[in-house]
Amino acid sequence: MYRFTLRLFAILLISVGLFTTANAQITFSFTYSDSGTGFNDATQGAARRGALESAATTLAGYFTGYTVDLAFTVTSESTNNGTLASAGSGISYSSNGFYNTNVQKLIQTGSGTSDGEINWNFFHTWDYDDDIAGGAYDFKSTAMHEILHAFGFLSYIDSAGKGATEQTSGQPDVWVTFDKFLTDKDGVTLINDTTFAFQGNVSTLTGGSANGVFFNGTNAVAANGGNRVQIYSPDPYESGSSGSHTDDNTFTGVNQLLMNAASETGQGIRTLSAIELGILKDLGYNVVPEPSTYALIFGCGTLLVVMIRRRRLRG
Repeated sequence: MYRFTLRLFAILLISVGLFTTANAQITFSFTYSDSGTGFNDATQGAARRGALESAATTLAGYFTGYTVDLAFTVTSESTNNGTLASAGSGISYSSNGFYNTNVQKLIQTGSGTSDGEINWNFFHTWDYDDDIAGGAYDFKSTAMHEILHAFGFLSYIDSAGKGATEQTSGQPDVWVTFDKFLTDKDGVTLINDTTFAFQGNVSTLTGGSANGVFFNGTNAVAANGGNRVQIYSPDPYESGSSGSHTDDNTFTGVNQLLMNAASETGQGIRTLSAIELGILKDLGYNVVPEPSTYALIFGCGTLLVVMIRRRRLRG
């Protein structure tokens, strides 16, 4: 894991295919910037691209009332580490406060430009279809998870209580909308909604399931039986995972959620729970409980500034 930062990427523009249907609402333009490897591998590239496109279609079906095309740059690596994939989107801001990611802003307002980014680690064994072999990771499940980070399911609070512009903890800073709903175990918000300064105890960020970070949005709490939703807050802090996922140790077994931080091999979660849909509602989205099929249009991207969040292997 690495400390998340804002990064600027120059995107290699390549030609990609067109896939569309009538009644498309949220669509995706994926620019695959690998050169003969990864998503453009001669043997597995087509399967990898198809699986990503299929996962995006499924995820789009949870959102209603939008007509927008989202540009994502897709890269890959093959690195022997505990990261399966990473994704995110930047923010455009003019002063301290809470901001939607650029992807989130484009979906919800129809204005601005999307600048999503996905990076995949093909060192690990992946299964690209709907019958996941033992010992392989569910590509489509992970893809849905990663795209949701770009949709705004992520925090900008780092291990020291700093935000996007890295002001001293306790000073006004820049945050994403998700951070507006984060509290400690007693319901005290971590970011002051007037001064935009971190006002929590830094120890909360590593407090674990009982004493860590919680999501306190009205819809999410209602879906969680009236309780704040536990957010992944391990000790030690995990850059790229802490604060940006539902808690692995709370949502386990049959209650495991798509947005947990870690993933095991075998069939993954491919549906959004009522809790996750509640979080998305609190983030300003119009969502439906059952997805329908939408279209994908694949084109080219330009430049992007991204905040990365990572999905890791379950230890």
